Amino acid sequence: MAKINYKKEDLIDHHGVCAVIKDEEGKILMQHHVKLGFWTIPVGKVKDGQSVEEGLKEEIFEECDLVVEEMREIVSRNYEYEREGNKVNVFSHLFEITKYSGQMKNKEPEKHYEQKFMELAEIKKLPYLSDLTLLYLEQLSFVRPAML
Repeated sequence: MAKINYKKEDLIDHHGVCAVIKDEEGKILMQHHVKLGFWTIPVGKVKDGQSVEEGLKEEIFEECDLVVEEMREIVSRNYEYEREGNKVNVFSHLFEITKYSGQMKNKEPEKHYEQKFMELAEIKKLPYLSDLTLLYLEQLSFVRPAML
């Protein structure tokens, strides 16, 4: 695996947000992340001074051009990562977006090779998934390693 070029904000403790967004067919929005190399549900960081909900709405709009109208938090979990010799805690919040508007568009192609809605069965078979995608699958009683 290539060396990851972390930004300054990646190296300090923070709140993370992630979202399960489904299309009208029930497929789940997935992103192929450039920096980290895995497939993931939309994820991001909450900025200082923002609520978790505000951070989630901002991330989804910045990445996908979707306006979150209704959401519910499914679960939260703290993850500890080793990054450039530092221990970083990411207190992560998993949301289900129950109502949104707009047309999905990859607004950050430098961050995501691809964004697309996928069937759950297809997601389960992807070779490398993010911790937060695995957290969502765990809520569905499906457990697998990050890499197959």
